[in-house]
Amino acid sequence: MNLFMLSLLLMLFSGILFYIFNFNHLLMMLLGLEYLLLIMSLLFMFNLMLFIKQYLLLLMFFIFCISESVLGLTILILIVRMYGNDYLKSLMILQC
Repeated sequence: MNLFMLSLLLMLFSGILFYIFNFNHLLMMLLGLEYLLLIMSLLFMFNLMLFIKQYLLLLMFFIFCISESVLGLTILILIVRMYGNDYLKSLMILQC
């Protein structure tokens, strides 16, 4: 059980490093966020199943994860249609 938690924390740390160092493309940032949400949901599910036994919080967390991913994909599609690419350095924040 401790090895499982240690591996999840290592995966969480690697996901944070992936998110920090891949900031050129919006799609790569969204994939990094989804990976972090997957690891967070595994940690959350493990803690809820082991200690609290409340699955309603887990369901609410999954609902927020799904709505975040849909919103991110919508923004990605709009940016690619407007600008033609998903490079974050080519987008001007003031033009949006």
